[in-house]
Amino acid sequence: MYEQTRTKLTSAENRAREHRDKARRLDEIEAANKTDAERAAERATTAEAQLVALRRVAVDAEIRAAATGWADPTDAPRYLDERDRYLTEDGRIDTAAITADLGAVLAQRPHLARVDGPRRPAPDPSQGQRSGGPSGIAEQIRDAEARGDWATAIGLKNRLLAEQARTQR
Repeated sequence: MYEQTRTKLTSAENRAREHRDKARRLDEIEAANKTDAERAAERATTAEAQLVALRRVAVDAEIRAAATGWADPTDAPRYLDERDRYLTEDGRIDTAAITADLGAVLAQRPHLARVDGPRRPAPDPSQGQRSGGPSGIAEQIRDAEARGDWATAIGLKNRLLAEQARTQR
């Protein structure tokens, strides 16, 4: 049964290769038989698609540039739809309309606005000395022994002995 399946698979792969080659040759023949008008129409269609994509990129860039009051200007294009309305009839980008619409979005969603002034970093309790905990190694050893945390106490005692050995040298 395995051999039969393997044979069928091999023949199907061979047929697929033949069909792919024939399709490629057919595409080449059709391309050679196209008239100049058909080729020009294809180039025009391709150019039109590229123009639409470039306009979208340009409008998005203008939107990001106009989003000066936003915390993250890269978010601004997500909130403005219908980018074609920002293009004038002569193909220019209407930055005044973009600025007005961005202002309206910020009025509706103030959490998107940039916070001016210096921001204070959030405190990180894992850094620095704690006010309620023991400060020296001796106090930490006593605290660990009082809690019954013998592993921590032994580790701290070893560290204390290592420091004492270093200072005696």
